[in-house]
Amino acid sequence: MNKTSPNAVEWFEIPTTDFTKSLPFYNRVLGLQLEAKELGPNQIAIFPHENPGPGGCLMQGPGMVPAGAGSVVYLSTPDIDSALAQIEPAGGKVVIPKTPIGPEMGYFARFLDVEGNLVGLCGLG
Repeated sequence: MNKTSPNAVEWFEIPTTDFTKSLPFYNRVLGLQLEAKELGPNQIAIFPHENPGPGGCLMQGPGMVPAGAGSVVYLSTPDIDSALAQIEPAGGKVVIPKTPIGPEMGYFARFLDVEGNLVGLCGLG
């Protein structure tokens, strides 16, 4: 990890116990093609990001337990409406609908993924 990063967030991990459920869910909701890869005792699927800059992944492995409470990671999407429209058909649940953040700051929403993780979305439209 970059010790000189100006970002407060460097990396995040969304826990999963079943990639056969979580990968198709995130690929559908975000329009991605994430792929599981082995990393030591873990399986990971890294979200697209630019280096240097914060990044993150889905992770399956020892101690990775999905949770609906605690810290919330917000995933960026260029089309929050399209992403939200895919959540329930993909097996998740919208818990906070598209909500304006403030003038010219975009929108946010929160959802529970197929394993019960509370995750946020943010975007301009």
